[in-house]
Amino acid sequence: MSRAIAVHTRLCLNVSMGYLVAQLALAANATVVDTGQAQCCSSIVPELPPATYYGATMYRESDPRSRWSPYLAIPDDATESVEELQKKLTTLELRGGPLNPVLVPTLGQLGAAYMGEKRYAEAIRYYRRGIHLARVNDGLNAASQVSMLEQMITALVRQENFAEADKQQAYLYRIKRWQKERGKPEMLEATLRYADWMRGAYLGDLDNARYPRLVGLNDVYEDAMEEIESVDGGDSPELLPYLQGRIELSYLISVYPGEQETGFRGRATPAGQFQAADEAQLRFWRMRDHNFRYGLRALKRKEEIIRIEKGEATKESIDARIAIADWYQWHRRYAEAIRNYEEAWSVAMQDDTTGRWIDERFSDPLELPIETIFNQGAIPLGTHNEAEVVMNFDVNRHGEAKDIKILTEKTLANQASITRAYHFLRNVRFRPTVREGEVVRAKDVERNYKVRF
Repeated sequence: MSRAIAVHTRLCLNVSMGYLVAQLALAANATVVDTGQAQCCSSIVPELPPATYYGATMYRESDPRSRWSPYLAIPDDATESVEELQKKLTTLELRGGPLNPVLVPTLGQLGAAYMGEKRYAEAIRYYRRGIHLARVNDGLNAASQVSMLEQMITALVRQENFAEADKQQAYLYRIKRWQKERGKPEMLEATLRYADWMRGAYLGDLDNARYPRLVGLNDVYEDAMEEIESVDGGDSPELLPYLQGRIELSYLISVYPGEQETGFRGRATPAGQFQAADEAQLRFWRMRDHNFRYGLRALKRKEEIIRIEKGEATKESIDARIAIADWYQWHRRYAEAIRNYEEAWSVAMQDDTTGRWIDERFSDPLELPIETIFNQGAIPLGTHNEAEVVMNFDVNRHGEAKDIKILTEKTLANQASITRAYHFLRNVRFRPTVREGEVVRAKDVERNYKVRF
């Protein structure tokens, strides 16, 4: 009898370990694309369905947010043709040698000329040479290479060489941080552009392991805030754009589709063995486990800084309070969400100007998140299909789409798109409508959505 029990126990352990390894392997290949599953809660795993990535898997073309586009340097116009510039380069090389710094502008112009002809490989070659020559003559962090780096990144993106573009973006950011002073507009611009690139790389599923990108994003914001706090203190308005970035990062983490929780902190290797989690994994797990609190803390800190700078009854402060309500709504903490929405409305109604503004703000339900967090970046999202579906629905006080009706005519060709759009809409989280200071149900909302899957 004891032998039979032992054999049965070993078999159960082997099956459990095999299942665990399979789950970890599947999680490692997770992508940004929403599954479209709208089922709520099973008796075994009582989890609510993940939120739809509004701006990625579903968006409205009429929404101003959908017209957002990521930054890429606009190619320079070449002053001369490729042939003329090649002759000029040869003449300069004969006079001063191949490392003469006077070659740098001509090399940049040659890159621009090839870009104009969509000959990206040649453009990249001359930009690389110009960058190398600038570094040789002016130092590793030479300002003279920045424009060519930006142009080369644009060429790499158009060539769809995203991995190399990612490396050059990181290098460009390091140079700009070295050159610029803390708190200057140029430093803010460089930081936010790099952070947005990292967000796009994460959503585009560029990395084999996705969580390091989120840890890196956190470091970009935290490093910038620490520099400001060390000089200007914790209430400096200069912290606001970085706090906003940290808030947007919290939205990304809230729907992270990667590894599932296991009985211990470990990761699977290709051989099926287990290794201790590295520092980045441990940091990410902490970020994820406490993400709601971290996001709420950043939102409240932003509200406090704005209140001190602008006053309590201003549009900026009221918007900051609404953003806190949105965060509660996103996490289905409806009582706190409704309380904050209604408090924001009450504060705004103390003044006629903000009163009219708040009525417009809450006139129609709005898809969350309000920011362009999930919008497509320079790196395309991992989707293969796009379709347009018109739907009519109500939005209840909890910001959920109810009584959904499909207005687009169903055909065999669009059946999959309609089904996916229906599931996406069920999982969209809305900022609700407020009437006379009370959150109410919005009826007969009709919207034309684009869906990607």
